Amino acid sequence: ANWMQPDVGDRLVHLIAHEYAHVQQPITEQIDNPNDGTHTLLETALVEGTAELVAELTSGSISNAHLLKFTKGREAQIEREFLAEMSKTDLSRWLYNGVGTESWPGDLGYWVGYRIARDFYSKAPDKKVALHELLILKDPQDILARSGFAARVNP
Repeated sequence: ANWMQPDVGDRLVHLIAHEYAHVQQPITEQIDNPNDGTHTLLETALVEGTAELVAELTSGSISNAHLLKFTKGREAQIEREFLAEMSKTDLSRWLYNGVGTESWPGDLGYWVGYRIARDFYSKAPDKKVALHELLILKDPQDILARSGFAARVNP
């Protein structure tokens, strides 16, 4: 997936850090097929977004760095669209859709999930507890509420 990051060394370091986070997430054992209609966009985006946050904390960058260019200047629009669809179980517009198109790149749910996880983590007084809560992901709606993300997007 050379579209993720142009340098293969960087890409592997960040991707390995991302995938290692999934090993720490109990929910990944419950999800055989994320597109089976039993998991919401919010829940699945937080699974991937937390892995992106762990990648950044571990390696210095998210693994889907290619999304940063597309999202620049479009943050509010993308975030509002995500919030409007976050309870849906059809993930096809947001996750696991590869490169995507020029007007809507694939895997934007990773980027939004990362921003929610990052907001939650940055607000937390105890970073270890916050990271544990993100990895365990007992209540995605609670994480969203406590992140302040929705209130920031829709004041």
